[in-house]
Amino acid sequence: MSRFVTSDMEQVREWLGQVYGTRLLVGHIGDSSRLALSIVAAGPLMTTDLTLPGILHCRNQDIETVRIGYVLSGTVMIDDGEAVNRYGPGDALVATFPRDNLVSRAEELRIRTVSLPLDLLIEVAGGSPDGSGDPPRLLSRAPLGAGASRTIANTLALTDELLSSPAARHPLVVGNAARLLAAGVLATFPTTLTVREETHTDHSDATPAVLRLAIDYIEAHYAEPDLSLAAIAAAACATPRAVQYAFRRHLGTTPTGYVRQVRLSAAHADLLAADPADGATVSAIAARWGFYHLGRFSAYYRRVYGRPPRATLTT
Repeated sequence: MSRFVTSDMEQVREWLGQVYGTRLLVGHIGDSSRLALSIVAAGPLMTTDLTLPGILHCRNQDIETVRIGYVLSGTVMIDDGEAVNRYGPGDALVATFPRDNLVSRAEELRIRTVSLPLDLLIEVAGGSPDGSGDPPRLLSRAPLGAGASRTIANTLALTDELLSSPAARHPLVVGNAARLLAAGVLATFPTTLTVREETHTDHSDATPAVLRLAIDYIEAHYAEPDLSLAAIAAAACATPRAVQYAFRRHLGTTPTGYVRQVRLSAAHADLLAADPADGATVSAIAARWGFYHLGRFSAYYRRVYGRPPRATLTT
């Protein structure tokens, strides 16, 4: 096991880059606060226990490993370009998946993570690890079912215990622990390795009535930061796949894309009503509606309204 503790922002930047492939965009930690990082690595697995004091904004892109996290305290918000997902204590999440391009905001966060190669997931799922076929894709960052986060927590605890014991010196033990973890990940998060994206029932259920129920729910709950596809689907009395297909069929977008449109409209209204003389800023208004990456927000805004958000605020 390796352990690092620091309050030096340059070291924070270096360690996040080395261990997670994460680029620190901006961050602040108090004078008396410390980043703490414990690492246990064996074979293809690496587990970490990370404490990030203060508020940090980071980017992950072109990461080739799968990293699963379990939040112990604090919060983290992840913007993957399609949706903004918020996680708090007791939540499991996909921190990174190959070909991700993510922006995250961590606040007083302590998180356990484990990383494993994508090839291992493909092998355990019964696929071909030689790269033939379409690359596996993550279908949702939300775990499957109410008990899924606890499954990840238990699997992480068991893996960490194995890797910290003398048995970790035996390749067979490490290999079986890695497969156990991969099986837990596949059972907890939907990917194209284990879940068919669409079924005949999903297509049949993708009716205008399902779409209307989903839209009504979104328009009543879009201000909630943890609005999820699962909740939208439950309100529409359909599967998440059926709801996604209904949006594509009838509106040419996705549920998360529609949520983004509604929130962008709310941000536009706030920009029109705000007064810079009172301290209003584009970044604060964008963050209020779940847009934590100012560059992405500005691009979305300009695409819809034909000018940058700052021009609206100062008009």
